[in-house]
Amino acid sequence: MSRGKRYAQSNLEKKKILYITGVCIFTFLLIAIFALTGYKSKQEANQKISEIEKEQTSDATLVSQTEDKSINEVLESNESNQIEEEKIAINTSNISENKIETTNANSTIVESEVKKELEFIVPLEGEIYKDYSDSSLVYSETLEEWTVHLGIDIKAEKGTPVIASEEGTVESIKNDPRYGLTIIIAHSDGFKTIYSNLQTAEFVQEGQEVEKGKTIGSVGQSSSFEISDDPHLHFEMTKDGNKINPSLYWKK
Repeated sequence: MSRGKRYAQSNLEKKKILYITGVCIFTFLLIAIFALTGYKSKQEANQKISEIEKEQTSDATLVSQTEDKSINEVLESNESNQIEEEKIAINTSNISENKIETTNANSTIVESEVKKELEFIVPLEGEIYKDYSDSSLVYSETLEEWTVHLGIDIKAEKGTPVIASEEGTVESIKNDPRYGLTIIIAHSDGFKTIYSNLQTAEFVQEGQEVEKGKTIGSVGQSSSFEISDDPHLHFEMTKDGNKINPSLYWKK
């Protein structure tokens, strides 16, 4: 091979080597650039992920604190409401007990006052013709037999005024088939006074409230069971529907 030809061939090989070396360097640079870019992108992505995680953690903590606070506030509110309800219940209970005690006390006072105020008086001044008798027998001129006498007969002239033995309400005015013209006055505490054998009863009317000592009628002789007796007032008293002896309740 000639010297010129060898020289040309040598140059060609150098160029090839330079070309290959350049390509390799360029490829290496590209790879390095891509690797660096990828690393930087990864770092940025990791940083963003970290920031997102921090934000999520912060939000979760805030939510947790808010929830805890809400729960605590609810619990405290419930406890406060429960305490207030207990206080109200206690106060209401005390009020109810005081009210009951007051009511009982007032009832006792009222009953006591009623019992003190009920002081019956004799409805007619006169001779006791026949006394009250629920055990021993009394002879009846009209019936011509011995019988009990569940009232008191007070002798007086016809037309003599008869007064209310105690204040009360006129329950009825009637013509009783046995005891004649009769007035019944209802009083407190279950008492009633009965005025029979009357001549008149125009001084009062049914449902009227009368005061103690008010004239309600006059002595007569209208009782068929006592028609043979002299004019008198047949007076009876009852307590809760039971006949009682009037003289035991008259004011002495």
